Amino acid sequence: MSRLRAAALAAAALPLAVLAGCSADRPPATPATSTAPLHLDASVAQFRFDEGTRNLKAGVTNDSDHDIRVSRATISWDGFAFPTVPIPDDAVHPGQTAAFTIAYGAARCSRPPATDPVLVAVVDGRTTRLPLRVEDPGLLDRLHAKACAAQVLDRAASVHLRLATYTERLRGEEYLPGRLVIRHRPGATDRVRLVDLGGSVLLDLVPRAGRRALPGELAPDADVLAFPVLMGSAHRCDAHALGQSSQTFLISAYVRLGSGPVQRVVLPLSTAERGRLTGILDRDCH
Repeated sequence: MSRLRAAALAAAALPLAVLAGCSADRPPATPATSTAPLHLDASVAQFRFDEGTRNLKAGVTNDSDHDIRVSRATISWDGFAFPTVPIPDDAVHPGQTAAFTIAYGAARCSRPPATDPVLVAVVDGRTTRLPLRVEDPGLLDRLHAKACAAQVLDRAASVHLRLATYTERLRGEEYLPGRLVIRHRPGATDRVRLVDLGGSVLLDLVPRAGRRALPGELAPDADVLAFPVLMGSAHRCDAHALGQSSQTFLISAYVRLGSGPVQRVVLPLSTAERGRLTGILDRDCH
């Protein structure tokens, strides 16, 4: 029998009282934070209903064998500035994900991103940097390219949708009339073309004069293009379309700056405008 095994058997044979007496001579141990290794997965995606916004859905998945707590997180990447997002400090059980919404900030466009994105999270009180898995490969690069193109366009011209406060009937249809206004910034002389208009599942945004009116153009020597448009029902009155539409008011213009690529400009609608359009939908479908 080896000496190590003999020593182990001898220790096991000691009376419990002796063992208790030895431990009583030492101060009680302070409970320690778990030192079990952490196995974490960080991911980010943009869901369909967030398309056209800056919102991303990120999360930290607990692949460890014990609970963790995630108190805040952010994304570190040289393509965008990201805020730090507080997360409810609840226990994240094994197999669960601490999910949160994070909106990317200003694009950094002086040079192409040269680093991989990282999720920086405070887990169990400690700051942890995790490789970030992008569910849709290339998503961040595409968003970055669009944001940088939007910055260039915004320096040259503004793009706004101006809708009337009344509806009118045209060719038997009820519409909210308006104008898509493209205006040069002071000193800018870039040619800007309105290539197309985009509605949603439930709403159409169309040229007042019909498709033949496209493309509209803001010439280099002009200050403003006021392109007449109409907004009305797309006549999707089935229960699926009415119940499942998650981007009813995501309205877009597609423009080209100079000889650059066509880019999408999301056109925000006010609460009052949404209310008037909802009225058109209700009257069309009931």
